[in-house]
Amino acid sequence: MKRYYLAIDIGASSGRHILGHMEDGKMVLEEVYRFPNGMQKRDGEKVWDIEALFEAVLAGMKKCRELGKIPVSVGIDTWAVDFVLLDKDDQRIGNAVAYRDDRTKGMDEDHLRRLRSRSLRIRDARGACFAYFLIGPELKPLP
Repeated sequence: MKRYYLAIDIGASSGRHILGHMEDGKMVLEEVYRFPNGMQKRDGEKVWDIEALFEAVLAGMKKCRELGKIPVSVGIDTWAVDFVLLDKDDQRIGNAVAYRDDRTKGMDEDHLRRLRSRSLRIRDARGACFAYFLIGPELKPLP
């Protein structure tokens, strides 16, 4: 019996579900589902439609079931620079504002100045270089 592994890639303009399995010592990949994605304007901000993304993830998993290829493992890859805040009841606070929203305009210079003043290396935990859309500059002004 084949063991399937599902990779879900959520990109800035589209997403896809890729099933993989081993066959004769080689990995075989198959795209089973694709969906559109993109930022929308909501409440004056560029945001991600989290509800639609969640539905797309589920739809792709249902497609695997329809194909009779149930994955033993699922991994999801995203752009990794956006976040949502949760309250004490794990409910989202505010929109899932996208990294290309103008709310961070000017924060990068302030953040860089603060980092230099502390003699910190300008790299985050993942080794990514400093960029205006990374999370650090956004956290300072949050209430």
